[in-house]
Amino acid sequence: QARAYFKSMEDGDESALALWQRFRTLSIEKYKQIYARLGVHFDVYSGESQVGEGMSRAIQMLTDTGLLIEDKGAKLVDLTEHKLDKALVQKSDGTTLYLTRDIGAAIERYEKYNFDKIIYVVSSQQDHHLKQLFKTVELLGLPYADRFEHINYGLVNGMSTRRGTVVFLDDMLHESKEKMHDVMRANEAKYNDVVDPEHIADVLGMSAIVIQDMAARRIKNYTFDWGRILNFEGDTGPYLQYAHARLCSLERKAHVKVNPDADVSLLTEEVTCDIINQISLYPDILAASIKSLEPCTVVQYILKLSHSISSAWETIKVRGEADD
Repeated sequence: QARAYFKSMEDGDESALALWQRFRTLSIEKYKQIYARLGVHFDVYSGESQVGEGMSRAIQMLTDTGLLIEDKGAKLVDLTEHKLDKALVQKSDGTTLYLTRDIGAAIERYEKYNFDKIIYVVSSQQDHHLKQLFKTVELLGLPYADRFEHINYGLVNGMSTRRGTVVFLDDMLHESKEKMHDVMRANEAKYNDVVDPEHIADVLGMSAIVIQDMAARRIKNYTFDWGRILNFEGDTGPYLQYAHARLCSLERKAHVKVNPDADVSLLTEEVTCDIINQISLYPDILAASIKSLEPCTVVQYILKLSHSISSAWETIKVRGEADD
């Protein structure tokens, strides 16, 4: 039934397409709400389902270049010479597959955006598919074939859509907010001094999830653990927020504005020199992260800097010291 329904969509059945469009619109509206909560914005929401003439053009290009072969009514590209197996691009019933639409999408995107680089952020489960796509584009002789890059990532252990064990991001954000709120309420005296605790709990919860997800190299799988990520100690999001809040409190209570042009040569203590050296590395860390496309490079740097600052609290006094 699912295959038949998909075939009707590809054949242009108006009622089927209208229903699909409704689901797509509702989904994107929800995506926007969740991403906005995380401070993320996308200029365009598009995907392989939006590909138009690019699919038929892709099939025609594959035929013209002699790459397309038929097997029992299906059409495929033989990539065994490149150790990538045979790639199916059209089923015997005429319906297309992801590869067909991805080739068509690549053609349409280049014509629309004239991109310098196109990056596919897709899980490591699709490594083989993306290799097939990139090799096919290369064999088609497209002049922008060398501009494709796949940024893969690992999985969250224990989560499976087919087994119904997935925790959706929206639910995860809500749960993390509530759990952080419970932690905050445990200290009633401090909780009463917090301005807008709902917002603070939300920020802490989001930080916990983001840092958990980006603390290690993206290809590594990890097990989601509420107890670990919501901890205010160790390499977690709440720990980073605590370190930042403590510095802001010091600046506020000391009644001294941070001077970016201060003479750092006056700071001779070993722990302060270590902090200064780490801060000076930020441009290099950022450049390395951009080159490797590994968020963990920045996350690990921030964690290390926070640990150094934490050590300084034990030995360096600021509040109440003379101005000179």
